[in-house]
Amino acid sequence: MTTAQKWIGVLLSLVLVGVSAFNTVLLLDQKDQLETAQGQISSLQSQLSQAGTDISSLKSQLTAVDGHLATLDGQIDELLKLSTAQVDAIASVMASVVYIEVDYYDPSTGERGTVSGSGTIMDSRGYILTNRHVVENATHVTVVLPNKQIYDADDFWTDDFMDVAVVKIDAEGLQAASFGDPANLKVGDAVVALGYPLSISPLDGGMTVTAGIVSNLENWFFIDETPYFDVIQTDAAINPGNSGGPMINLQGQIIGINSAGILDAQNMGFAISVATARHIYESLVADGSYSQPYLGIDIDDYYDDISGFPGAEASTGVEVLDVESGSVAALAGLRDGDVIYQFNGQAVTSFSDLLRFLWRMNAGDTVVLETKRNGIERTITITLDERPLSSYYI
Repeated sequence: MTTAQKWIGVLLSLVLVGVSAFNTVLLLDQKDQLETAQGQISSLQSQLSQAGTDISSLKSQLTAVDGHLATLDGQIDELLKLSTAQVDAIASVMASVVYIEVDYYDPSTGERGTVSGSGTIMDSRGYILTNRHVVENATHVTVVLPNKQIYDADDFWTDDFMDVAVVKIDAEGLQAASFGDPANLKVGDAVVALGYPLSISPLDGGMTVTAGIVSNLENWFFIDETPYFDVIQTDAAINPGNSGGPMINLQGQIIGINSAGILDAQNMGFAISVATARHIYESLVADGSYSQPYLGIDIDDYYDDISGFPGAEASTGVEVLDVESGSVAALAGLRDGDVIYQFNGQAVTSFSDLLRFLWRMNAGDTVVLETKRNGIERTITITLDERPLSSYYI
């Protein structure tokens, strides 16, 4: 091999080494670029994953916003309803409130005359709920509807004990009001009284509407020996002629019968609760009469000492003063001196409580009384009887 050939071989070797080195450097650079690209891809994937999470979170937030908007819409609707609740309640019952004119003859005095009052159509067939004192001793009853139609009453029925009556006119398809549930009625609740005071009939100018709140639920009184124990006191104006008209809640339901106003006081009117009146109305419609539920006892408030306060006492129940011989109370084991402190699971702290609970029952219903006799507790179950007309017992 010649010297030239050797140098050529060396040069070729050097070239090959250089090429190999260059390729190695190139491969290393490409590897770095690949690793960098892979890192960037991984970073992009992470960013995409985070973006997906953010999008999902935004969707959840949008869903929550939609829910809040729906709730807000509902609250706005409720506020709008509340803003017109009183107007809507009045409008829903106005066509059911009637004017009643009565020609009467009082046999005890020989007096004749004409009086007026109000009533509420409670049945589309012409049954009208009103007060007994509106139609008592009537010789002729005329009913004028809000649309000025005039009817002579076919008949009327009164309860002998409570100030409740039903008048019947020959009509069909009348707009009837509905009874409400006064069980949840509270002092401060808004109420509306409707009727025709001062003999202003639909022919003369139409009904009068007054609004107020429930002022008291514990008051009681007698008017000419007629008891009013289950009454709703209100500051809504109730004037002569309003008697028999409805007291309604903001749902347009009848919760009371306007019955009395105290003329010497300001803003003191009373309505018989339908918790009592509804029983009587339904019985008068069905049978023309109503039998008051009856225990056969005479009672008064029972006072007990207040612990820790010498000389102080509070009404904590009802004391049985007398038990009518042969009455359902006597047969069940009630005795003079027993103290009743619960009536069907409801606390009794005064005789007005017991009367209110009793008058919401019917003859034939069963009641459970929790009593104490000489400090010993007893449970007494009684099936209510019908009240004799001449009895002063309850």
